Amino acid sequence: MRKLLIGLTVLVLGVAFMVPGLAKRPWDPVASTKNEVVWTVLPYIELSVSEDNFTFPELEPGIDEYLAEKAVILYVKSNSDWSLSFELKGDKEAIEHLSVLLGATSGHGSAEIPVDYKLFKLRTMAPRTYKVTVIYTATTK
Repeated sequence: MRKLLIGLTVLVLGVAFMVPGLAKRPWDPVASTKNEVVWTVLPYIELSVSEDNFTFPELEPGIDEYLAEKAVILYVKSNSDWSLSFELKGDKEAIEHLSVLLGATSGHGSAEIPVDYKLFKLRTMAPRTYKVTVIYTATTK
């Protein structure tokens, strides 16, 4: 019986040392934790124009309309949806005879927007030099 008890003890100890997973350790050498990383990206928009000034070519006397296609290009840089608008400042008579034709008034992300300028009813205008300031505004949605 004693041999059986000693044999059984040796067998249990042997299995415990041979299979580490069966032997319970007093400490666990592995630890873990977690961390969440959170950030917010805000919408942004940048707007620039290809030319600071645009001058119409010399117009023939008696002409009533003139269209300057792609007079300037607007460059929009954005990471969101946007809308584009403009305001005219200057001589009231000049403003009444100038149309600003935007290639697009809204979009998403970056874009190049062609702008046409159209003069109309020139025959009714007094002879002189006219100047209008066009203020473009891009707004994120």
